[in-house]
Amino acid sequence: MAKNKIIIVIALFLLSALWFFFPLWKVESGNVWFAMRLALPAIILTLGGIGLLPRFMTMGFLFCAVGDVMGVIGSFEGQMGGFTFAHIYFITQFVKDIRKSILHSSSFILHLIVVILLCLFPLVIAFIKIIPAISDLPIRLGCIIYALLLCGTFGTSIIRFFSCSSPLRGELERGFVVLGALLFLISDFILSWNKFTSHISHASLYIMITYYGALFFLFIGTLKRLKGPSPVLSLKGRGEKL
Repeated sequence: MAKNKIIIVIALFLLSALWFFFPLWKVESGNVWFAMRLALPAIILTLGGIGLLPRFMTMGFLFCAVGDVMGVIGSFEGQMGGFTFAHIYFITQFVKDIRKSILHSSSFILHLIVVILLCLFPLVIAFIKIIPAISDLPIRLGCIIYALLLCGTFGTSIIRFFSCSSPLRGELERGFVVLGALLFLISDFILSWNKFTSHISHASLYIMITYYGALFFLFIGTLKRLKGPSPVLSLKGRGEKL
């Protein structure tokens, strides 16, 4: 029953994402229909994830939907606030998973050093190229906090990949989470660079493709363990491409 629900949720998510890129009728940005199309994939993962995902991941997807709606109505502060809470929930879940694992201090420290080095790269670019271009002080402070949380999601996903024992989560599933966090980082990096630094051609397309990809991989990577093979892997085994 749960496997069927997962397949249905994934199918609805993919259809809703396609609806955003290929609407059946033309709508203008800023209206209710556009907000619904933009936020619908995250809403589907929120509602469909009840009982399938850890509650912190479900809450994270819910605040992603809030951020989507705030962005459509033109509230950058509300958009940033929604995604800030989303990343707080994601990080909380990843840290919770890490704490459940058996960690060897030497390997943990090594993984932590690798994560810090990986996260320093986007943070340095943000603090050199993006943050200084923001003239509004409250927005600048908000972006600094958000950048740290965004890299925190990426960093904790990597530590989770190396530290979580296999009974808790398979290596492939943990890899999906890292990929989702990376796509989230890329999506927001493109958004902030396009908004504050310089124009990027087709930025909206790149932002939404990487964003929806991030939601998808975070969802399938954090599904609760079911008895038997993963429904995602089962679909792939039958030659279907998700």
